[in-house]
Amino acid sequence: MKIAQVLVFRGVSGTYSYLATEDHQVGQSIEVSFGNYLVKGVIISLSETENTFKTIKPITSVLNIKPLSRTLIELVVWFTAHYQVTPYKAFQTIIGAYYDKKVSAQSPSVKSIPFATPYPLTTDQTQAIHTLLTHPEAPSFYLHGITSSGKTELYIQLAHHYLQLNKHVLILVPEIALTPQYSEHFQTRFGDQVSIIHSGLTAKQRKEQWHRISSGLAPIVIGPRSAVFAPLDSLGIIIIDEEHEPSYKQDTHPRYTTHSIAQFRAAQHNAPLLYGSATPSVCTYSLFTHHPERILTLSQRVFKQPLPQVHIIPMQEEIHKGSMLSQKLQESIANALKNKEKIMILLNRRGYAPYIVCQACGKPYVCPRCVLSLTYHKDKRLRCHRCDFETPLTHTCPACKKPRLGFLGMGIQKVEAELHALYPEAHISRLDRDNAKTAKQIHTLMQTFKDSGDILIGTQMIAKGHHIEEVTLVGILGIDTTLNIPDFSAPERAFQLITQVAGRAGRGSRPGKVIVQTLQPEHYAIQHASTHDFLSFYEEELSYRKALAYPPFSELINIILSSKLENTLKKTAGELSKDLQKKFLGLDIRIMGPKPAPIEKIKDHFRWNILLKFPHEKTTFVKAQLQTLSSYPKAVRIIIDFEPRTVL
Repeated sequence: MKIAQVLVFRGVSGTYSYLATEDHQVGQSIEVSFGNYLVKGVIISLSETENTFKTIKPITSVLNIKPLSRTLIELVVWFTAHYQVTPYKAFQTIIGAYYDKKVSAQSPSVKSIPFATPYPLTTDQTQAIHTLLTHPEAPSFYLHGITSSGKTELYIQLAHHYLQLNKHVLILVPEIALTPQYSEHFQTRFGDQVSIIHSGLTAKQRKEQWHRISSGLAPIVIGPRSAVFAPLDSLGIIIIDEEHEPSYKQDTHPRYTTHSIAQFRAAQHNAPLLYGSATPSVCTYSLFTHHPERILTLSQRVFKQPLPQVHIIPMQEEIHKGSMLSQKLQESIANALKNKEKIMILLNRRGYAPYIVCQACGKPYVCPRCVLSLTYHKDKRLRCHRCDFETPLTHTCPACKKPRLGFLGMGIQKVEAELHALYPEAHISRLDRDNAKTAKQIHTLMQTFKDSGDILIGTQMIAKGHHIEEVTLVGILGIDTTLNIPDFSAPERAFQLITQVAGRAGRGSRPGKVIVQTLQPEHYAIQHASTHDFLSFYEEELSYRKALAYPPFSELINIILSSKLENTLKKTAGELSKDLQKKFLGLDIRIMGPKPAPIEKIKDHFRWNILLKFPHEKTTFVKAQLQTLSSYPKAVRIIIDFEPRTVL
């Protein structure tokens, strides 16, 4: 008899056996009797077996839905085990609402256009492509290319190569802000063979793109994190551009890491995985230091422009002057405007003032749901950038009732107002999540700046991917906020942010200049960023990581407990810690905590962390033990983050 293992669309921990016929196949969408209900499901596997079942229900019916490929089914099974989620949660994450796409009788034609190279490839680009294509046995490569060194063109050349072999290409970008630029570059060269998928699409558009991809009509797929699940059945190469970006980590359940899924999918198809960045993540780059032949380097800009000069301004000497812009930055902006050059200013803080404090009683304004500082915006509303709580500004302190509010700190709207006051004739625009939420809005705003703007002030959204040759000056404000985050990856993030946004300057015929304002001018992350020296930063950062046994010298698992009941949460965290200590007694597994999370409260839920730190070879053992944890009160939610990039 033939038995089907069925993933039922319910939050249960395993699959279920049903009687199948010769007509059934893996990947089919079906209906089965589950308890007293008729539920949908998918056939995960089929096997022949002796009739040892006393009673076994047959599959009720097959739905008119295109069967899922075996590679997607394998991905669902792997994801379930790797992240210890239910099969249905894995299915929802990977396939979600796409599964009900009906079988199409006809498909639209694909329009391709002649492939043309806009400029002769550099020696570095040619060598990198040659190395990758002549070492097919290597599972992965790292493309370390400075800003404006032609990484995108190299990706296009590789895509062309694999299309010639009738293979598919998956290109991952860190966020929606970069998607329009990639679509423009690739669609100009490959026409309708490109599918762009991202969260800005409507549900209907996403299903249309899913169908184009699964039907083979779009052999090139570009998109952010979730695009890693695209239904490509003949992958030739996977590319993760700007691989250092934290947005490749899903920060809600299930907390998957794009890199791990890409590794699995590349292995499925025996395809190379190419990571690329001007500022590699310490952990990813460390994987290649013992395989230098797999590090591809682009050490020069395409048209030989020099990297911009970086000037560090110690702000201790500037604070008393009352301006958020140092004297040197003000003078440099004025000179750039005089010479008809463009300026970009980075401040990674939304709003007008990030802190509101009563000057009478000293009480700060905090979010009632998260206990984080509320940010004042120019529309006279206070907003929490963690949970999106907002409330109108009142003129009196809610604690002491006195009208003595003080607005402290530097937000992007405040700097925008000062720029307007200092340079009233300049065309000034702002790019952040408050005024550009969709890919279309971001593209429109950037195009306006490119065509007619003088100064663009923005958050980290302006730091990468944008190529505007007229930009000669970049100012970086508030980098100390990034450096002072209580997290082991803070110096790495600061180095990456400075280097990436600095790379926007001097991409044309005129040299670039970067001005970094900081209260920590001697910090090694700032010093190495000022000389564009990743390798020196990497070595110094590695020494600190080694001393503290942080990745890449250990594995981390962060157990996050949250509840609205503070006392219950604290008690449960203590009990869980004792449970873990018993399981790992005498082993080289360090248990840090329990203790309140750096961000102690989000959306009315208190949060505690227990951090496990252990050698790489113990990963399988530790994950197996975590599946045997005791049951705890339902009022406490326990989330296990298996691959944390931060521990906030």
